[in-house]
Amino acid sequence: MEKFKFKLKGKTLVIIDWANVYGWFKKLKWEIDPERLYQYLKSYSQIKEIRFYFGVEKGNQKSEQFQRIIKKIGYKVVSKELKWVPLNIDKKYFKKALKNIFSYYGFDKKFLEEFFEKLKEDKNLKRRKCDFDCEIAIDVMKNINKFSSFIIFSGDGDYVGLVEEIINSRKQIIVVALKNAMGKEYAKFKKGVFICNIKKLKEFVKKIPGR
Repeated sequence: MEKFKFKLKGKTLVIIDWANVYGWFKKLKWEIDPERLYQYLKSYSQIKEIRFYFGVEKGNQKSEQFQRIIKKIGYKVVSKELKWVPLNIDKKYFKKALKNIFSYYGFDKKFLEEFFEKLKEDKNLKRRKCDFDCEIAIDVMKNINKFSSFIIFSGDGDYVGLVEEIINSRKQIIVVALKNAMGKEYAKFKKGVFICNIKKLKEFVKKIPGR
């Protein structure tokens, strides 16, 4: 079987949204090795720049060490501090469901209100947030006339507008993503963009145990 290979149309810029890529690992049941990925991409003579967007958690030794490793590999790293933000609990449906549960066990309205107040104060009910949508869009548009092709590693539907701009600029655009984890917004494209399932690159980028 012939090995998969991108058919690039000229000078190429690669954009890697690592938070999105990292999110694929659970469904893939295997991890992408940043070093193997870099080596694979550098095997293409047309690829001139590889940008790696990554949120750093200050004070987290593992996170800071990962940033140093990525830079050492050779990526052009674009980073900013990762933030922890409270979970947005939609009271309308969440409260209704809990009310039904609590009423079954005999808890009153006052208990329910106190319960929600405690949820607000719980510091563990937070999620990591560090989006690079704006940075990536700005970087691509600043370089739209410098490159003939763009490869974006992300299935986030928020990038659909950017993909449309690249198509309108008559540039080649390749979106590498996990097929069953892509934004539904991509369904609108019938032509102009090549969607590459990350699984096609498995033999080149999969993390080898022990490395």
